Amino acid sequence: MSQVTIYMDDDAIARAKASAAAAQLSLSAWVSKLVKEQTPAVDAHGYPLGFFEAIAADAPLWNGFPTAEDLRASQVPDLPREAW
Repeated sequence: MSQVTIYMDDDAIARAKASAAAAQLSLSAWVSKLVKEQTPAVDAHGYPLGFFEAIAADAPLWNGFPTAEDLRASQVPDLPREAW
């Protein structure tokens, strides 16, 4: 288990202590619970769990979207670069 030092103003720490006491938790347990509830679980690369599954589930929505080649088909080709 790791330790973390945080700095809060007097009002914030008083409110946190009161909320922890009302929940019958230590301040550390209350803050830990708050962080777990307010932040998504992430994989080893920092992506929210299920992120890529959600993207894959929406893949059929992109079937009619034009490809990069389709979008560039009407553009004039670039001029060749000058040799140095």
